[in-house]
Amino acid sequence: MSDAVLELAGVSKVFGAGADRLEIFAGVDLRVEAARKVVITGESGCGKSTLLNIIGGLEAASGGSVRAGPYQIDSLDERGLTAYRRGYLGLVFQFHHLLKDFTALENVMLPAFIAGVPMREATERARSLLADVNLEHRASHYPSQMSGGERQRAAVARALVNDPALVLADEPTGNLDPANAATVRELLFSVVSARRRALVLVTHDREMALAGDERYRFEGMRLVRQ
Repeated sequence: MSDAVLELAGVSKVFGAGADRLEIFAGVDLRVEAARKVVITGESGCGKSTLLNIIGGLEAASGGSVRAGPYQIDSLDERGLTAYRRGYLGLVFQFHHLLKDFTALENVMLPAFIAGVPMREATERARSLLADVNLEHRASHYPSQMSGGERQRAAVARALVNDPALVLADEPTGNLDPANAATVRELLFSVVSARRRALVLVTHDREMALAGDERYRFEGMRLVRQ
């Protein structure tokens, strides 16, 4: 049994068929160990986000094997995928996706509460994570009362509330100005490192790419280690 947090072997993705067939990538191999930060770059449209969606069980691969810890992703049914995303993954997207009618604290604690964590423990986890991303003073604020950088930092905290083995981040600074992007970048890497979680991150941000332990780039349809 492998001890890797994530293993991809020969993964491919094709859209359409016949004359409309479009192969996005093929033969993608990737192994991620615990507590490692892996960054994937490449031109727009090369398949970076599609690959992240496949890892997250949000989209099916056309071929190959995707395994994350005890989960064989390509063979899971919807119930299995829900369990995988709820207990093993943390997700950070380009847009924060915070619920507008919930405070920062409520947004962060909600995934833990949904996963069956008692309210008091879920709240304690959320408060601790908000402190980690320097947002404890914003706990009672709603998304509309927070800056873009603060909302994205809350999204980082939310992604970690169930203590996932693997965090996936898709262009997490893409909607931010340079100053806020730098803050989110530093906090994301520091919090993930402090909790020894694995991170797979897709970005166009050169500074963020350089901060990874391992760097990959899509060249044509192949994922190549840099």
